[in-house]
Amino acid sequence: EDLLTDLGLGKRVASIVAKRMVALLADLGERPDPLLLSRERFTAHETLSQGGVVVDGSDNASVTYGQCCHPVPGDAIVGYLGRGEGLVVHVQDCHVAQRLQHKDSERFISVEWSDEPVRSFEAGIVVTVLNGKGVLASVAAAITSAQADIKLVSMADEVSGKQATDLRFLIAVQDTSHLESVLGSLQRLPSVSLAKRASSHRHQ
Repeated sequence: EDLLTDLGLGKRVASIVAKRMVALLADLGERPDPLLLSRERFTAHETLSQGGVVVDGSDNASVTYGQCCHPVPGDAIVGYLGRGEGLVVHVQDCHVAQRLQHKDSERFISVEWSDEPVRSFEAGIVVTVLNGKGVLASVAAAITSAQADIKLVSMADEVSGKQATDLRFLIAVQDTSHLESVLGSLQRLPSVSLAKRASSHRHQ
């Protein structure tokens, strides 16, 4: 009870307690839970705060960012300790994360963004454009003018019943504010009828 109280008050570091529990179980001849081992192994090398593990985009083999939802700083996020994958960061309302929470909720841990991320992050956007000459070039120019890098572009089928086409981009942005700025720049183009962030249901 005292141990749990100390953990709750932040008086003890959870990763150290986990190590001691693993050692104690070994002394008693008990086989430690693989999940306990994975939590201990992960948190022993990560930046911790009162809220949980802090992620900043540093090159780190133990932390990856969900390709299903492309989280960026400013998003509400959750962390999933995948089997053999390290920590996978998802947007909180990502459909993949929600599915995992239903069947594997004990593998989720609290994560939060660093106040100073060290790099840009990829985000998917969908831009609905009116068909016309030079439209793709003007959209690409607006994205780069908003200080975002284009990583990938693909063209979907024409929008049913309209003389319009959906363009899908994967762009690199600093945070959600930067992403909103990019979308705002695109929305101001005469050839763009809609610019929005790609849903995790559509961008996997």
